[in-house]
Amino acid sequence: MKRTYLLAFLILFFLTGYAQNRVVLAPESRSKSKQVTSSIKESKYQQSKEISTDVSKEVEYDAIGNTFFDLQSNYSMQNRIFKYPDNTIAGVWSMGFNNPSFIDRGTGYNYFDGSGWDPYPLERIEPDRCGWPSYAPWGTNGEIVVAHYSGAAQEGLVISSRTTKGTGPWIFANLPGPTSSNFYLWPRAMTGGSNYNSLHIIALTAPVANGGAIYQGMNGALLYSRSNDGGNSWEVEDLLLDEINADNYVGFNGDTYEIQTQGDNVAFLVGSSWTDLVLMKSTDNGDTWEKTIIWEHPYPMYDPEMPFETDTFYCVDGSHTLAFDNTGKVHVAFGINRTYDNGTGSIYWFPGVGGIGYWNEDRIPFSNNVNALNPYGEPGSEMIEDYNLIGWSQDIDGNGELEPS
Repeated sequence: MKRTYLLAFLILFFLTGYAQNRVVLAPESRSKSKQVTSSIKESKYQQSKEISTDVSKEVEYDAIGNTFFDLQSNYSMQNRIFKYPDNTIAGVWSMGFNNPSFIDRGTGYNYFDGSGWDPYPLERIEPDRCGWPSYAPWGTNGEIVVAHYSGAAQEGLVISSRTTKGTGPWIFANLPGPTSSNFYLWPRAMTGGSNYNSLHIIALTAPVANGGAIYQGMNGALLYSRSNDGGNSWEVEDLLLDEINADNYVGFNGDTYEIQTQGDNVAFLVGSSWTDLVLMKSTDNGDTWEKTIIWEHPYPMYDPEMPFETDTFYCVDGSHTLAFDNTGKVHVAFGINRTYDNGTGSIYWFPGVGGIGYWNEDRIPFSNNVNALNPYGEPGSEMIEDYNLIGWSQDIDGNGELEPS
């Protein structure tokens, strides 16, 4: 089965002639910072009109649905679209129309039968309010969607499945989380195995700021579960892997992780500005795991509840993606930014700083040097253009300046 990955697009796009027209902002522009906000599970969007776009800059696309609920992710994106060998396609998104509360929020779903898309959906596929869907093929001809409840009668994850893609009623199952106060939010899911029968899920226990509680010493623990029957039973349930437990991390942020599969190969990526960027990989369908630290954080075990003044350092920004190649090797692309703690627990980022980094399993990891991910070639930088620095702001009109669109 074929998948379309952001990673492939990034490599193709940024290694073309555009790479010759890079715009590097002046140091004073790159030094302006703004305070970071925490991950949220609700949108503050209050607008109900279409936003105009510059048609001259658009690429060809098919519109498959709409929504007034605008928050599709805090950082990285779920698996939301899948192309099958028979050229059918299915796609999902967080959908809601009744602002500002969006009581109708849930998964918007549409299907391409090989010749055209179905009409725009008007109702979610789930029985109660939810969001943050991940889509995957399931079994020989079915499909499955994993989302989290929010503002519903229950907490945790809702799993929607059916044995024939594109048609028929959905069947629902739940994965609430390890305890009532450690319910799941912001899931990522993908299926694997020979016939996509193994459902692999990673999800975060709700942080304290989102109504949750500390779980096994972590404020936001990333747990792994696996089911072979669409979520009715679990071979592995609510597993906190030793390599990413409280001995190594204080907690993780919502949406700073994603998962992919290739047969019995399973890999997930997790990391943000205040943790390592970590690859967890299994070659036996999730029975055992190996950890690789792709980027080592200069301040390990940083705890926002115990703030201290840090240096300003270049970092992973929490948005990233991963893909397997035909040999089973994992390739990773990640956003780059800069951050610091001013000593009061207020964390800042730099809107003028940006770049896209690349890594694969044949390469050495990045160090914990505060300038290791510096995309501007300054002392201490480990980034090399067209090698592990594959993306940056483009000077489309060739005037040597970077203008807002």
